[in-house]
Amino acid sequence: MRGQTPWRGLQVLTLPMWLAVQGCVSPPTATETMGPWRPLQSPSHAAGFEWFQTQEGVTVLALRQPRTGEVLATVSVEALPAGSEGFPDGEGIPHVTVDRSKGFVTTSTTHVHLLHAGAGLAGWKACTSLEYLRSEAVRNWADSTGVRDVRGDGGWNVEAVEAVLPGWMAVSPTYDLGERSWPLIPLTEYLEPTPLGRAEWMVPLAWLAGDSLAGARAYETVMSKYEALKASGMGQGKRVFTGSVADGVWHAPGDDSFVAQWIRDAGGEYALSSTDDDENVELGLESLLALAHQADAWVVVTYDPGTFTAQDLVSLDPRHESLLHATNDVWVCNTAHADYFGEVVPHPEWVLEDLMRMMEGKDRGPHGVFERLNVTPSAP
Repeated sequence: MRGQTPWRGLQVLTLPMWLAVQGCVSPPTATETMGPWRPLQSPSHAAGFEWFQTQEGVTVLALRQPRTGEVLATVSVEALPAGSEGFPDGEGIPHVTVDRSKGFVTTSTTHVHLLHAGAGLAGWKACTSLEYLRSEAVRNWADSTGVRDVRGDGGWNVEAVEAVLPGWMAVSPTYDLGERSWPLIPLTEYLEPTPLGRAEWMVPLAWLAGDSLAGARAYETVMSKYEALKASGMGQGKRVFTGSVADGVWHAPGDDSFVAQWIRDAGGEYALSSTDDDENVELGLESLLALAHQADAWVVVTYDPGTFTAQDLVSLDPRHESLLHATNDVWVCNTAHADYFGEVVPHPEWVLEDLMRMMEGKDRGPHGVFERLNVTPSAP
């Protein structure tokens, strides 16, 4: 199912339709049905979620693996009536009924910032990634409202989670969804094939938190800015690769990743053609060097509280020296200074504009996501 949209032909997101999802007005007439369920709402760019309405009138959020279309779970605020038929795509799909009044728990900085940008953080009770949050506004909210740290062995402090008794818990699909009968909601924004698709997850998160309209409005603002930049054609085409060495193997986002789409939307070409449904692509050094010789620039994502230098890049792995011989134009996203895994997540337009400026030859993007590394190549 890769490359196919499971909601082809359905109506596209508009603000009045989000009002319908919230139950404020009558829902739109469905253009097709799936057994006893009918499509109620489809996203404009995301491939990992969609709303349906059951034959009893219950609004249900279906969560998918964006790259394969597999349905991972369904979610509703109103309990499904006894005897109600499940999701028509298959059997054994977990269903979670959330209780918004009990608040929620997060396990990722990405989810926190998507919520913060959309519906806000009201109801946020606990988190397993508090120490990684960088935004002063988000940290202040956590401190002032008493958000608990529920990290523990195996990921959870079980006693702390059960003391919070959340109404829903945002997790990755790698979690055991049947664990302790907790209301675990598998979110797959990191597998979205486009930057706008990943950002659009602020809408279902806002729906879970109780204000999908706020999420829709925030997303429409982001989307309009992104599409205006993309249409401007300001970026100058460059062939770009990205990734890093870990355990002797090169790991990079695949050609069907949102990172690759960012580069294409900025007017460039992504150098890597391989894909993987679940993870980054792995490359051997010889294949990587061949790729680098054909590229104009290398994007590096790293963490360094100081000033990141070419020497620091080589010290991460000596094999990086060979890459500097192949291409000496290196654009660095230093996550110690740019909150790439936090505040930047709901703002793909920031990354897009910075990439465009880097392709034009600027040393730094206007949002500080990327800086050009001062590289003095060693003699081969």
